[in-house]
Parts: sequence; C-alpha cells; structure tokens
Amino acid sequence: MTQAPPAIFKIPTKSPQPARGKPGRPAGRAKAGRPATGRVVANGTGRAATRGGGEVIELEYGITVYPAREEHGRWRAVWYENGERQQCEAGTEQKLAARLEKVTERLAADAPNMKRPGAALIAHYLDPDRFPADERWSRKHADTQRRLCERFAAPVIGAVTCQDIKTEHTQQIVNAAPTPGEGDRVQGMISALVSAGLDGGYLANPRLAKVHWKAGDRPLPAPRVSVAGESALWVDPAEIPADDDIGKLGRALAAGRHGERDELMASTAAYSGLRWGELATLGVHQVDTGSRVITVDRKVVEVAGHLYVEAPKCRKYRRTIYPRRTPAGYPLAERLAARIEAARAEQAAGANPLGLIFPSPTGKHWRSSNFNRSVLQRAYLAAGWRDGDGNGRWTWHSLRHVFCTTALFTWKLDPTDVSRMAGHANYRITLDMYVGATAGVLDRARQATD
Repeated sequence: MTQAPPAIFKIPTKSPQPARGKPGRPAGRAKAGRPATGRVVANGTGRAATRGGGEVIELEYGITVYPAREEHGRWRAVWYENGERQQCEAGTEQKLAARLEKVTERLAADAPNMKRPGAALIAHYLDPDRFPADERWSRKHADTQRRLCERFAAPVIGAVTCQDIKTEHTQQIVNAAPTPGEGDRVQGMISALVSAGLDGGYLANPRLAKVHWKAGDRPLPAPRVSVAGESALWVDPAEIPADDDIGKLGRALAAGRHGERDELMASTAAYSGLRWGELATLGVHQVDTGSRVITVDRKVVEVAGHLYVEAPKCRKYRRTIYPRRTPAGYPLAERLAARIEAARAEQAAGANPLGLIFPSPTGKHWRSSNFNRSVLQRAYLAAGWRDGDGNGRWTWHSLRHVFCTTALFTWKLDPTDVSRMAGHANYRITLDMYVGATAGVLDRARQATD
C-alpha cells in the first residue's frame, strides 16, 4: 500500500483580525503617506523624504515637518533659529501646528530673543551700548529709566517669556503708577521699551505700547483748564518775582552765613539765565568780565546720591550775558568781578581747588538739596517768599524766568536771541513761555474797538 505524502501547511500572511479604522480603508502605512487635512498640511508643500519612506512637509521660514510613519507615531518639525537647529514634536498634527504658531511668529519677525525672559528685555533696554556713543542717555535720564523699570516693569514681566507678554501686562505696569503724572512717565517708558524690544528681536507686537493710565477706583484729578490761545508752557506773570522781590531775597541771603556771596548768587541767576546745575559749577574761567559774557559749557547733576559734571542741557554749549547793573540798581558786574578775583585767590591758596565762583562750605559743588535746606528755606521765610506752612509762589527756578522776561521786555531783545542765551531747544519754546498770544489778541481787539 502506497503511503500518502505528508500534508504541507502554508503559513498565513494576513491577520485574521479585522482592519482598524474606518471601513473600506486598507490597513498598513497608508495613513502616514496621506496625512489628514490639517493646518500643517494646508500651509505646506510635500516633497520626497531624504531618508526613509513617505513624504515630508515644507512650511514657510524653513520649517520642515515629518509626519508620523505609523498610526500612533509622533509628528516632528525641524527648523533653524538664531543659527542653531531646533526641533519639536507632538502626538497629532493639530498639536504640532499649535506649537509651530509661536515658532512661525518668531521666524516671521526675525526675533530669536522672544524666547528669553522679560528681565532680559529690560536689561537690553537699559544697556547703554544700545545707542551710538554720541547718542547715549544722560546720566539722570538713565537713572530715571532704571528706577521706573525696577519699580513698575520688573515685578510684572521680569519672569514672563517675551513672546508671552501681552497688552494686559503693559496695562498692568502703567496702572501700577499711583498718579496720572507718574502714569504718563511710566507709559513713556513702556513705549520706549517696546520700541527697543521690536528693534532687538525681543518683541513682535507694537500694540503693547498702546496703553494709558487708568484711574479705576482711584479719584480722578481735576480736568486741566487752559486759556484759549495760550501754550501749556505759558508762564504767568504772577509766577515771576519782581525786582523788589528779588532784592528782598538777596538781602535775606546776605544776612546768612556767606553774606554778599549768596546775594550775588541770586542776582547772577536772575540776570544771566543760568540753571541751577550751571550756576553751581560756574568757574572763574567761564566769565569774561570785560565783555560781561558767561560761557556755559558744563553743569553738575546729582544721580543716586553722586554728583557728576557733564555737558549742559541738550549737550550744547552756549554764551549768555549779564548787565552792569540790575533794574533795581544792584552793581552786578562790579560785584561779580570782585568775587572772581577772590575765587582765584582761594584757588591759589587751596581752599577752592575747583575755582568755583559759588562753592559749598567745603570748597566743592553745592548739592541742590543741601543749598535748599541750609540756605534757601531761611531766606524764603525772611523775604516773604514762603509762609509759615512753607507755601509760596516762587522758587529758585523763578529767577531764570526773570532773565527771560527782562531780556524780552526791558532790554527789547529778539526772541531768537533770548532763546539762544537761555539755552532753549528752539525759539518757539521762548515764545510759548513768555510771549502770551492772548495778550496780543486782546490788545488788537481793544485798539479796534477804541
């Protein structure tokens, strides 16, 4: 009997289990080859992969997306930012698209620093090397901006990633100011900070600067009321002391510790137009007694408790004059020449090494706070410039207004000449401050009706 040949069994190559997914779609890697329509696919173009199978998706700004190669695989994106290769991945196309939104924002704005914290943005804003050497902030302005950033900006955005800074953050910074005036200063700082962030690649949204101080539950200040036809810079004549009032202050100063030297200081300020910082650093080499010309080439400023001597305001030297005698008859030129000779003698003896015409008791620059406390307050009371509560219309800066009004209306100088001697940025400031447009209107109307 012939033996039957052994049975041959074929190993099955198909799974007996039904295919997963929607009915009618073959199982396998077909899903990876045809990714579902989504944000990544819609915004990109496909090309053959450099390695492996399937397609890759190329987006704008050099972003390359590698779809998942299997059903539960991960989506991956690769790009170059700030010269370095970066990548991220997600479990689905939609999650990867959400992550790429911030990447696209940074690459579109060419702002690689948006991943850094807000503290880095503040440091960039305060960095003096951000400006050319001849356009840097003054010491006083730099100190003011530093204090505003430390007090208001750093607590809000210091730990926030720059890309996550929103308008609500900048609004919170401005609202932290206690008063509307301080709020205006903080808003100016925010505007400059946002501009620096846009230029430095830390920010991409200019609307961050579109904020203003909001009172909330705080009392609103009284509305500002101005006279039609007059500038906001207009200095009312009541804010300018008359010659007799200056004389009273001078006599009160002369009765103090330094006698006639303090009286001469007040008269020089009133009839030369020097600001406090320029007067405090006035040296013997700056005054030409023959032509009665003062060269204003420096000033002293106090920043964080330290005194610095630097170029005058707006970094522009100027020259001004002083009269032989003041309208009240004070011999200003004669007294100033005598004081200059005395200052030269003090410099030679070592008591006044800087050659200052109006030095402090130690032979150095006066601090405005010390001069106000130890000299001016007593003189203000004696001259009637202050009442018992310390209230009064005039301050030391009122003496500068005296020079401008005297030059305009007593000496009959042209406003452009007064502007140059006073050190105003332009002659329009001189006109807005001292030449009242309303007065001219009323005079013309009066003449017409007469």
